[in-house]
Amino acid sequence: MVELHQRIAVSLVLYYAAVGVWGVFLGVRKSPLTPNYRGALVIGVGLGVVQALIGLFLVLSGDRPADNLHFLYGASVILTLPLVMSYITNKKFSRPLAFGLASLFMAGLAIRAITTGGVL
Repeated sequence: MVELHQRIAVSLVLYYAAVGVWGVFLGVRKSPLTPNYRGALVIGVGLGVVQALIGLFLVLSGDRPADNLHFLYGASVILTLPLVMSYITNKKFSRPLAFGLASLFMAGLAIRAITTGGVL
């Protein structure tokens, strides 16, 4: 299970980096938030939730991360998009750009989660 957790973590980094670049590209082109992009964001959050459930299983089975900050980074990966959505609801800001930048931020959070997650 630890290996699966590690592989999904790398997948999260690569996925959010790609979704982030896509969102910034849409934002620079002043494109609207497309259903395809919205679906990609939902898939990313779903992948983060699956990652958290596997991590919870690992903790309950006795494997703990080397640093408790790992939990904060993991939770932040899941909560960032809903927080961005609630913040930009009534703002005149490019939604794809906001979500693209948030996705790049989440790729960075996933990298930090990987670096703090060595199992004790």
